[in-house]
Amino acid sequence: MYIFLNNRIVHEEDALISVRDRGFLYGDGIFETLRSYDGHIFSLERHMARMRSSAGELRIPFGYSDSDIRKTINELLKMNKLADSYIRVTLSRGCGGSGFQIPVSNGKRINTPEENYTIVIQTRQLKEYDAELHKRGMSIVVSKYRVSSSCPISRHKTANFLSNIMIREEAVQKNVHDALFLDTDDMVAECTASNLFFVKDGAVITPPLDSSILPGITRLTVIDICKENAISVMEKQFPLEVLMDADECFITNSIMEIMPVSIIDGRKIGDEIPGKQTGYLMEAYKDFVKRDMDI
Repeated sequence: MYIFLNNRIVHEEDALISVRDRGFLYGDGIFETLRSYDGHIFSLERHMARMRSSAGELRIPFGYSDSDIRKTINELLKMNKLADSYIRVTLSRGCGGSGFQIPVSNGKRINTPEENYTIVIQTRQLKEYDAELHKRGMSIVVSKYRVSSSCPISRHKTANFLSNIMIREEAVQKNVHDALFLDTDDMVAECTASNLFFVKDGAVITPPLDSSILPGITRLTVIDICKENAISVMEKQFPLEVLMDADECFITNSIMEIMPVSIIDGRKIGDEIPGKQTGYLMEAYKDFVKRDMDI
């Protein structure tokens, strides 16, 4: 497979990154996960806007335009002979600095020089979620871990993903599909790699962006779909007991799209899977993708 590494397309076996790269040493980087449908990249602009926002706040240089990224991904899709693919863009601060400290000049913190940061773009064949899961729903547990309600990186998709890995492992050990975590104020946050929604009396509800969650691209698309179709949608904080009384529940990310949740901590959610509102949104999302990419 071919990948893009620092201005060059190379075979992945020939790709070399410095052992001093801060992404490798400290998880000092960010990434985006996208997908293509029949060779069409979905929602690239929104993903890149999120990446640039995070790069700006974290002071990581990012000198590529949307057209640069699109051109490179399209070239990789062609070279790797891919149509429906998983796409990952990874950006690291690169080498430099002393220990944890961001590189400095004259006593002032500066961005790493642009030629020194690391960017990697990878494409690979999309591995679809089991279609049966969309019919019977996922089973999730509530993690024993909590995310800090004041965590400075919870709203960024950083390369430091170890807490999510440990929470996912907790789910694996309990033989369920995923785990949900709460914040330190005991409010529902999200799952390990997805945003969470629930439905009550026809209204769609999800935690707000000022809580400890990632501003998911699929999350935003679902909110847009709700607004376009006059479906009541609210962003507000809620405790676990409110979620457990939901009529329906689903989680979202770019790869799974909209996934029903049927069981939380061993308790059945809703009377049918997918629920009426969830099923409608699943189909509306597919229509949104086709319309957005004109396929």
